[in-house]
Amino acid sequence: MKRKKVARAAVPEPREKAKELPTMLVEDGRMWNSLRRIIAGISRDPVLQKDLMQECLVCLWRTECEKPGRTRSWYLQNCRFHAQHWLKLGKSIDSLKRTHGESCVTLDNGDNEAVLDHFHTNGELFETVSFQDFVNTLASRLKPHEREVLRGLAEGCVLRDIASRSRLSYPTALKYRRKIAQLTLKLGELEPPATAKTARRTL
Repeated sequence: MKRKKVARAAVPEPREKAKELPTMLVEDGRMWNSLRRIIAGISRDPVLQKDLMQECLVCLWRTECEKPGRTRSWYLQNCRFHAQHWLKLGKSIDSLKRTHGESCVTLDNGDNEAVLDHFHTNGELFETVSFQDFVNTLASRLKPHEREVLRGLAEGCVLRDIASRSRLSYPTALKYRRKIAQLTLKLGELEPPATAKTARRTL
């Protein structure tokens, strides 16, 4: 008897795994934990730690937009230097709001030069934009759905969760995130306004 040939089912070729789209480090929980450890080594004040965390997140976000592709340790070291610099200047991110304008220094060529030299201003205005102020500035230039993505990023959510919460497809959310990153870079390149003779900044 001849054996019947049994047709073998075609074995499907293995599909290539979908490539994961890159995420920004500011969305990475491990980076948040590393930043917390760095900040804990700089200050034991819980309130100041919260302020410094916000500062480091802005620093991380902007630095990665301007200089992508560096190592994690490089970005963390950059955030450490940034936090130490803020402390050296004797101010935290929310100092402007906490002092309520009670302590001001006139940035001109008058009698306050000694005070300004003490703070190592080198003639430049102090940057007193807080994390929330920066986010609000970005939001004012975005459309409603883009603001939802921005809000999620500011809260430290991963992009997939933001897309799901905002009822957006992942590619759309990614496109919005890239626009936000470009806008962040653009705002960072803007020249500061001309210094008025009696311009004031609160320390």
